[in-house]
Amino acid sequence: MADDSEWMKLPTEGKCQHKVWKARVSGYEEATKLFNSLTDDKNPEFSKYQGLIKKFVVDSNVVAQEKGLEAVLAYVENAQVATRVCAEVIGGIVAKCFNVNKTKTKELANEIILMYIEIEKQDIVLEELLKGVEYKQPKIVVGSVMALTRALREYGSKVVQVKPIIKVLARLLEDRDKTVREETKQLVIEIYRWIGAAIKSQFTNFNPIQVQEFEAEFEKLPAERPIQTRFLRSQQDLKAKLEQAAAAAAAAPCGDGDAPGAAHVEEVDPYDLMEPVNILAMLPKNFYDQIEAKKWQERKEALDALLKLASNLKLEPGDYQPLIKCVIKVIGKDTNVMLVALGGKILAGIALGLRKEFKQYANMCFGVLLDKFKEKKLAVVAALREAIDAVFQCMNFELIMEDAVAALENKNPSIRTETASFLARSIAKAVPNALPKKILKVYCVALVKTINDPVPEVRESSFEALGTAMQLVGEKNIMPFITDVDNIKQQKIKECAEKAVLLLPNGQPRNSQKSQPSAVTTTAAATSKAVTSSKPAAQQKKPGADRPRTAPASSKSRAADGKKGSKKGSAADRSSKDEPVEAILSDDVYEEKAESHLGAETLGQLASSNWKERLQGIEQFLNLVKGLAKEEIPTQVFVRVICKKPGLKDSNFQVLKLKIELIGVLAQKANFTKCSAGFCLESMVEKIGDVKTGNSCKEALSSIAEAISLDFVCQEVIHSAFAQKNPKNQAEALNWLSQAIKEFGLKVNFKSVNENVKKALAATNPAVRTAAIQLLGVVYMYMGPSLRMFYENEKPALLQQIDAEFEKAKSEKPPAPTRAVVKTTNEESEDTCEENENGSESVNVEDLIPRTDIGDKITSEILAEMGDKNWKIRNEGLQKVTVILNENKFVLPNLGQLPEALKARLGDSNKNMVITTLGILGTLATSLGPHCKQHIRTIGPGIISCFGDSTFEGCCCKCP
Repeated sequence: MADDSEWMKLPTEGKCQHKVWKARVSGYEEATKLFNSLTDDKNPEFSKYQGLIKKFVVDSNVVAQEKGLEAVLAYVENAQVATRVCAEVIGGIVAKCFNVNKTKTKELANEIILMYIEIEKQDIVLEELLKGVEYKQPKIVVGSVMALTRALREYGSKVVQVKPIIKVLARLLEDRDKTVREETKQLVIEIYRWIGAAIKSQFTNFNPIQVQEFEAEFEKLPAERPIQTRFLRSQQDLKAKLEQAAAAAAAAPCGDGDAPGAAHVEEVDPYDLMEPVNILAMLPKNFYDQIEAKKWQERKEALDALLKLASNLKLEPGDYQPLIKCVIKVIGKDTNVMLVALGGKILAGIALGLRKEFKQYANMCFGVLLDKFKEKKLAVVAALREAIDAVFQCMNFELIMEDAVAALENKNPSIRTETASFLARSIAKAVPNALPKKILKVYCVALVKTINDPVPEVRESSFEALGTAMQLVGEKNIMPFITDVDNIKQQKIKECAEKAVLLLPNGQPRNSQKSQPSAVTTTAAATSKAVTSSKPAAQQKKPGADRPRTAPASSKSRAADGKKGSKKGSAADRSSKDEPVEAILSDDVYEEKAESHLGAETLGQLASSNWKERLQGIEQFLNLVKGLAKEEIPTQVFVRVICKKPGLKDSNFQVLKLKIELIGVLAQKANFTKCSAGFCLESMVEKIGDVKTGNSCKEALSSIAEAISLDFVCQEVIHSAFAQKNPKNQAEALNWLSQAIKEFGLKVNFKSVNENVKKALAATNPAVRTAAIQLLGVVYMYMGPSLRMFYENEKPALLQQIDAEFEKAKSEKPPAPTRAVVKTTNEESEDTCEENENGSESVNVEDLIPRTDIGDKITSEILAEMGDKNWKIRNEGLQKVTVILNENKFVLPNLGQLPEALKARLGDSNKNMVITTLGILGTLATSLGPHCKQHIRTIGPGIISCFGDSTFEGCCCKCP
């Protein structure tokens, strides 16, 4: 007690430094009260403790240390001078607090760290914590990593910089201590929450197994962007704004599904996270001698070494001029095309690695790259494209204008083509301000000339460039510069504008740009809105999952009726006019109706985390539907209940199977519209490849086809399957369509499906290719040999498989339909009459063939050459026509003056010209199909006159 009486008389400062731990505890408690009582952060009392405060956190007695941490927390929170001892305090915490076993001590240590960040010493805190991960004691490393994770979670990546943290991740993930590895994984996941896919650029440094684990964990994360929950002293205004936004969101939920305040989170460029590499210092000593060597092998060796260095994603700035000159010399003058391609890749790597620092070298590269596009080797052209796109990133349209316009006027068509194509790519990534009126005019004038180019590739690239520019700056801003263009070409430019996709600098489509289909019904728009509003945000973010793709309401289900011109109109026409258009129910109305029909108990069971309760709920739901009459079933409400989270992603296959069967029952029993289908089709396609539920999915899809139409359902299913890019789902979707066509007949617009069928034929997965070939075999039964013309350009090996499938189908007749769209009694009787009158269904293959208008390609120059006195020039004109027909397999009857010019050549004095002309007429007849009849009066007499000469008899017989 005598000792106690001695130290109790000491002032607070003395107690805090006393050798007796009880004295220090008392001193720390008094200091805490003192610090909290001082209202002025500049009070001189704080300065007295500036030299002592760092000792509080390293107290050797655990009880005293805990009280010391409480005092430090109060000091940091209230004292302005606390910033001066930040490094010592945090360093002491790392060394002496993270390795103790007391939970409260660790919690207080973390609170001090967060408080130092709040008073804006985050850089020092980060530096000290990163020193902590270098310690050999695992407990200190774990504590440092956890502190980093918590700081990032609460303050966000704008306050806590992730770049220094990323440097140590690979080493920590390989640490021998399991706890260190696990906590580092949590840190990586937290970094991903804030910067997104940018962290994936570091995956090359991670173990492949860990990368797989991270990918799986990233998938589980919610789609909502993280929100900063703790703020710096200078961010109090932001805090107030976010609190107001949160209050407003509570009153009126955010329409776009993002949490309030998420908008302030900025995207992180992976480039900013990387350390620059000084490749100039790493060049081989003999590089500049080797690059000038006479032997191409030596030059290639030098370029290979440079390519490896240039592949680094971030390069350190320096004097690259000598190096760039060497690379440009290789590209421009080297006779070995392989080395030219290597030079292009190297230049692209350097330009991308330096970014803005490359600007000083860009002008010396650009013209050389354009001129080298005269090379025809695909590998060289691809490398040059990569290089010129990379170089342009630090240039603008005004800087390249002179070179680009000159290249568009170059005599070499390859240079003209690639220049126009380059402009289209660059404009797609530009902002409207990048093309002011005076610059836009110059490019438009040059491109308007090249859309009349005799070479098709030049014309197509030019149309694409003008269309992309129209998409970027708007039609009204570009029309004044293309007023002299004829209506057909203006329409082509507008079509290209509709197809153009504007891109972000990273190559991703811009979020603000939405594709606008040419014909979308009210039902389609409503369905799109329904799916977007009803699905969770995580589902809405998936590629291809933004909306259920809806086909136009009308369907050509009876080609024969259309041909004969039935007075009553076809069944498809009536279904288009009479098809019910269902409105999308608001969330409030939907929830009210769901509860009134199913009850709160059943709805609760369906949403339960216990699969047995979900199973019980769905069984009750199924029994309820089976007991209701058709008019009593609110189809849209029930389908939305089924698809509500977890919906058709249910982890229990028994529950999932019953849900899919219930959708099939609704399709059979209820008024099932396209609107209702829009809520479930895409999710069903995701499960069509599942072993346990795939058959149920297929049966439900066929039931929906009976309720709506096979054409609508097949287009939705095939489109969704190929948007999801899951080979199993793609193969099974095609298999379902094959079976559905056998059951319904060819009640689909095969032209709209054909694009995805061709994708399937080119797929790397053999099951997808096999399913596509089998589908073609089924369609062949209905369309016959005409179907093959769609696939003549496929690879020989694939075409051989298709022909084998067609050969098997030749002997088979289309089976009689066993399923059809369910109709009312009146519709059925009318359809029966029409079928009796018109006979069996037939498919007009000509309606499915996409044809090209070649009228604008038959220029006056070609016609003049065909009529020239010199037979060699006439032959050149005919060869150009042959090339045009070979490039366009199926053409429209708009041929301009070509028939008259060909008629004249049938009477040519040079027999070789007549033979060539007859060959062109044979090709033209095949390309026109039934449309050739309108040109028979012009060409027919000339062909008949050739029968008088035995030389031409064989050629004449080939002209249909």
